[in-house]
Amino acid sequence: MINQGIAKFKSQNLIMAMMITVGSTMTIPSAATAISLKVSVENLAPTNGIDIAQFWFGFHDGSFNVFNVGEAALPAIEILAEDGLTGLEGGIPGLLEDALAAGLDPTKLPSPNATLAGLFAGSPASLNGGTQGLAFANVRKPFFLAQAPGQTVTTTIALNGSVTNNRFFSYAAMLFPTNDGFIGNDNPKAIEIFDSQGNFIGADFIVFGNQVWDAGTEVNDEDPSTLQYTLKEFGNSVDENGTIQLHPSLKPSGAGGILDFELNGEKFFANADFTVPGYQVARVTVTQIPESVPEPAITTGLFALSGLFLLRRRVRPAK
Repeated sequence: MINQGIAKFKSQNLIMAMMITVGSTMTIPSAATAISLKVSVENLAPTNGIDIAQFWFGFHDGSFNVFNVGEAALPAIEILAEDGLTGLEGGIPGLLEDALAAGLDPTKLPSPNATLAGLFAGSPASLNGGTQGLAFANVRKPFFLAQAPGQTVTTTIALNGSVTNNRFFSYAAMLFPTNDGFIGNDNPKAIEIFDSQGNFIGADFIVFGNQVWDAGTEVNDEDPSTLQYTLKEFGNSVDENGTIQLHPSLKPSGAGGILDFELNGEKFFANADFTVPGYQVARVTVTQIPESVPEPAITTGLFALSGLFLLRRRVRPAK
């Protein structure tokens, strides 16, 4: 629900920490033996269309299942779908400082282990040599880390283990500014990057609007006070307690929802209704870079936020 990429948690028993690290892919292969891949995400939405929050991806052995349709979302998907946070944002220089300056209440940050990056880090897929990373638009205005229509973000990553342990590709990203809409693959073996013989296949696919998921964790009221266009509004929402389903649709124009949101006199998301037939959200490509050295970035899967990560117990608001 929030473009700034921080999750909604109401809490008790806060434990302050200055550095929390989740090393899901801390062992980087040597440049001589590493297989480097390039992941690109293009926002295909029309002008004034839907934005894409930071795009999490993982390479694994086929055992890491992000979510299941018809079931309640895990906390990691709830955090991602409502607020965009993946757990790998800690490596973005200056992000925490900028977020605090923009009005973020640091006591509302989630436990790192509850995020998708934390979930992957502790999974057998990661422990067997899987790799995770993040592709994102490093912007603060008009919205934090929001990839606008027409923009392409790209990152390069070196695989940690063998191609067998990095054979399949999973991804997930919030669509901003929905309450809890997101894109992702529910079948961990649906996207094959290497075949059974270890030959590179790669990926090049389009995510259509009729493939957008609703996490079922937050009511789709599309109220400005819950969509959190600014960090100062962070934390306002209405729990739905539902299951993951295909997204029903956005409110029509004139109903006071996302399509009517104005910024500097412009209807910024006038064309954000991704349920329009033929609507294209994103193009995702995975290509191999022979004998290349990966860019030093958060794409190593090392999850570290030099600041305030708060461990807490979530408390549901009274109905």
